[in-house]
Amino acid sequence: MKPRLLADENTSHRLVSACRQIESGFPIIHISDWENGAYLSVKDPALLMILREHGMILASFDRASLPMHAGMLTREGVGHAGVILFRRSVSVTAYGKQARLLTDLWRAAEDWDWADRIEYLPKP
Repeated sequence: MKPRLLADENTSHRLVSACRQIESGFPIIHISDWENGAYLSVKDPALLMILREHGMILASFDRASLPMHAGMLTREGVGHAGVILFRRSVSVTAYGKQARLLTDLWRAAEDWDWADRIEYLPKP
């Protein structure tokens, strides 16, 4: 299955593994494994535009700058393919919890239009 979700460098490879343990073939890839790591350390606005071109949704813990950059791209009419952010209540080392939240959201969001959407996990 073609990856639709990209775990950024603020997430662990263990998140990707945990998602695939829950659901074999889950459509996620870590940024260091995608395109031979060519987009590691790319600034948020550029990464969001690249992911838009590839139709990939970004999963991250970067609540400080990603929402701002995604919103800026939306307001400028450039847009992005979607962002999923983990809330502070989700530990960066709680890979099982991260994976359950992400796979559950993905199943529920199967038919969503992700263009310019920002979702936070867990849901309130």
